[in-house]
Amino acid sequence: MAGSDTSTSPEAPLRLCDFIRRHRARVLESWAGQAGLLPGIQGLSRPQLLDHLPDLLDRIANVVETVHTGEHRTLEEFPEMHALERLDAGLDLEQVASEYALLRACILKLYSEHVGERNAGVVVREMLYFNQTCDTAVVTAVARYARARERTLVALDRLSEAALGTEDLDTFLPRLLRVILESTESVDALALLLRDGDTLRVGASVGLGEEESTGFSLKVGEGFAGTIAAERRPKELRSASTRGIQALYGVPLLDGERVIGVAHMGSRTTHEFSNEDKLLFRVMVGRAASLIVQAQLVAREREALARVRAQEERAVRLQAVTAALSQALTTTDVARVVVDKAVRALGAMGGSIGLLSEDGQWFEMLEAQGHRDEVVRDWTRFPADAPVMFRQVVSTRAPVLYETVEHFLADYPQWEVLAREEGHGAFATLPLLADGQVLGAMGLTFRERRTFSAEEVAFMRVLAGQCAQALERSRLYDAEQRARAEAHLHLTRLNLIMDTAPVGLAFLDTELRYVRINERLAEMNGRSVADHLGRTVREVLPGLASTLEALFHRVLETGQPVVDLEVTGETPAHPGVQRHWLVSYYRVQDVKGPPLGLGGVVVEITDRKRAEEELRRTAEFRELFLGIVSHDLRNPLNAIRLSASTLLHSEGVEKHQLKAVRRITTSAERMGRMISDLLDFTRGRLGGGIPIHPRPANLRHICQNVVEELEAGHPERKLKLTAVGRFQGAWDPDRLAQAFGNLGKNALEYSPEGSLVDFVLRDEGDTVRLEVHNEGPPIPVEGLSSVFEPFQRAVEHTGSSGLGLGLFIVQQIITAHGGTVEVRSTEAEGTTFTVRLPRHAVEKSQGTPAK
Repeated sequence: MAGSDTSTSPEAPLRLCDFIRRHRARVLESWAGQAGLLPGIQGLSRPQLLDHLPDLLDRIANVVETVHTGEHRTLEEFPEMHALERLDAGLDLEQVASEYALLRACILKLYSEHVGERNAGVVVREMLYFNQTCDTAVVTAVARYARARERTLVALDRLSEAALGTEDLDTFLPRLLRVILESTESVDALALLLRDGDTLRVGASVGLGEEESTGFSLKVGEGFAGTIAAERRPKELRSASTRGIQALYGVPLLDGERVIGVAHMGSRTTHEFSNEDKLLFRVMVGRAASLIVQAQLVAREREALARVRAQEERAVRLQAVTAALSQALTTTDVARVVVDKAVRALGAMGGSIGLLSEDGQWFEMLEAQGHRDEVVRDWTRFPADAPVMFRQVVSTRAPVLYETVEHFLADYPQWEVLAREEGHGAFATLPLLADGQVLGAMGLTFRERRTFSAEEVAFMRVLAGQCAQALERSRLYDAEQRARAEAHLHLTRLNLIMDTAPVGLAFLDTELRYVRINERLAEMNGRSVADHLGRTVREVLPGLASTLEALFHRVLETGQPVVDLEVTGETPAHPGVQRHWLVSYYRVQDVKGPPLGLGGVVVEITDRKRAEEELRRTAEFRELFLGIVSHDLRNPLNAIRLSASTLLHSEGVEKHQLKAVRRITTSAERMGRMISDLLDFTRGRLGGGIPIHPRPANLRHICQNVVEELEAGHPERKLKLTAVGRFQGAWDPDRLAQAFGNLGKNALEYSPEGSLVDFVLRDEGDTVRLEVHNEGPPIPVEGLSSVFEPFQRAVEHTGSSGLGLGLFIVQQIITAHGGTVEVRSTEAEGTTFTVRLPRHAVEKSQGTPAK
């Protein structure tokens, strides 16, 4: 055929098809240089500008070549792809047509320069096909552009309609995906993931795999969606065969340069999405990104506004709490106010406040709301180490939050039954801190699961801080009230004591003015209570002022109290009459403060002094009388004893009369001993003590003689003397023999028949000790203090024939020697009299008082 000439001689020009293939780069370079000047195209990058043109030029060359080959070839999908790309880039239809016109002009200009005027026939036929091909490309591109644009506009309108009336992402996103799904027939599944930091979380999903996508999340850079977010460009998987999905195409959601999420679509019916579907998806995702950003901004604004309003409401509530706490005086009032306000402000189902005891061992539940009465009763007071959240916050000094009951039960499994019964969903417990000290804890329970925001935690912290401060004030108030009540009670008791005390009581300040005085002392002074208050001692008691003022100043200056001091003088109550008082004065002051004054206790002993004087005179008279009588009885008693002795040795006395004479002799001797005791008693009382005449003597020999005499008088009894050491000294042997004999007689008299009486001598260096021990009933405790008193018997005994002066004389004799005598008596050990004597006694004559 004529048109099939394909000469390729060097002189022959290239065919148009071959020229396009060989000079494609020149064509593209020429076109790109001029196209870059067209309106709307200037902003495209070189890759975006060239787009599919290299492949389109190859297809144009192939179609033009059919002039020579007679084959049937087409431009395939490249004009459509180019149109869709330009639509995606935002170019309008006129700009797309201008691109094709410019491409035709560039090719023709370059080819005309190449062939000149030769081979015009071939050129004309090829040019005809070339123009037809360009026209086809333009028509195809324009038609595709128009259809795609119309489809895109419809889809975008539906997107806008879906966005109307709601700014809530949870509502908007499913609508958006439904619109996309309905706009593309080949799409079976859609998912939209929103970015949260480095994590992508499914915000909505529709279609195939919707259930699997719900709640799904992954890291940026991981998986299909994560890779798209990291690379910031679309990604396609052909023939994916994942969960029934054959094709998968994903696009990043961009807000400027920021990736806010990823959207991807899947198909189970096709292995590859069409360019138009991908373009539509990209456009719709771009519009969706704008809507999502807008919705997010609105949501953030609403959240910010809600936070501001919540903060304002909480500020108002905190002000209300502050106002209410200012009226709450007790810790219970404070706890009730705080729990009520916290429950209302946070929408809690219940709340409680526990106060820690001062020793940190117990919690006292001050207030509990929203809990069953039987539960509250069991927790009125509980140990601080009980397995509850209160213990945890006191230990950590920080809030403890459980946003779900499952998290709570993981740490406190023992409370599962109660938590389920009560219907708890979340828990918050905060320490009550004041000045760095943990006062207790505040707990709140919520019915639903709860995510505690930073604002809520801050509000609870402030509320807990206010509660702690108010509790501290209330504790101080309670302590003050208790102190006031205690002080009032003490004052009442003090007033009662002062009003009912049988002694005089007074308190004077440092200026010696009466501040308080009871009625009893006022009566002693002869003035009323009112006449004393505010007046000085000199003004009230001028006759005693000089004595008392010196005494009072000494007590105030030294701080040394005066106890039981006898004071004698006159008072206005009885002028001219000497009265006697027993006074005690002491300084009154705080622990570290200056003296506040002095207190006084006054007992009037005028009547007692008179009675004592009367008793003294009576006793002196009695003792003097006994001494006189005893002295005067010795002469007639000696005559009786001498006469009886003469009769015993007389031959003229009948034998049957000797018994009566012996009885007279024995009675006379006993009377002699009694008179001697009475004379010794008189000397001890009136004569300055029993006189002694010390001389060298051996205490062992004295004791041995005494024991032998006692054995002779009591042959039926057993006596034992034990002596180890040196017992030489200077004593009055006769008086010590009298004292030791009295102790021995006393031991024999008050010990059981057949028991042993022990005399034990001990050498103690400068002193010697004698112990006289006997068994038998002990001396009663109340009788031990008076055992050495005259005319006294600690234990009544029917066999006693003396006057009760024996132990008194023992004490007087031992005292005269400068020694001591004491007694110890118990049921287990018996009775022991212990005498301690210095080795050398000083002579004491009649009338010399004992030292």
